[in-house]
Amino acid sequence: MQLNTKDRALIFEYANGVTYARFADDNTVPRWPVGGNIKGFIPGTQIQHPKDWTEFNDVRPDFNLIFKHKKLYKAYTKFLKEAKKYELWEKLHD
Repeated sequence: MQLNTKDRALIFEYANGVTYARFADDNTVPRWPVGGNIKGFIPGTQIQHPKDWTEFNDVRPDFNLIFKHKKLYKAYTKFLKEAKKYELWEKLHD
């Protein structure tokens, strides 16, 4: 993310191995990652990768498999609901 930070005060926050920056005087711009273990998170989420994440070639979900198995479908749906709750929590606490 490219932001003009010249002459603007920044606040740096550290959470889950990632350093974030945000403007001290502007809450309309969400914080952005500036360092740390940025690749340690599942893309598009603030959820950390499992430790064995690098052992898998393709970590994208197989939706055909998920829809065929009711137990997998329930678990994946629960995961997505929890992820949405966490995203909302992140927005409310920025």
